[in-house]
Amino acid sequence: MLSGVTWTARDEWSEAQQTRALQVFSNWQPPDGFEFKAFYVTADGSGGMAIVEVTSPAVLLEATAPFTPFFAYTQLALVEVPEAVAIFQRVIAWRDSVS
Repeated sequence: MLSGVTWTARDEWSEAQQTRALQVFSNWQPPDGFEFKAFYVTADGSGGMAIVEVTSPAVLLEATAPFTPFFAYTQLALVEVPEAVAIFQRVIAWRDSVS
């Protein structure tokens, strides 16, 4: 399952929090079933975004849970455009058939 993940620093973000977050991240290993496809930090340093492939939502939780004291996350399941277009076409055809 592909997911888009964004994060922003929590309101209590401080120099000490930044240092601790980097310490935790430097020692972190992604769990089994988690793979980064793209991984970025925003240029203003306030957060970042990633495209990840996970085997389950539980794996996504396991990957982000160590960092929840530092960051607020948004995680969205992703569908590739060709597959999404086919789904939309089927759904529209079905909806149009409803009288």
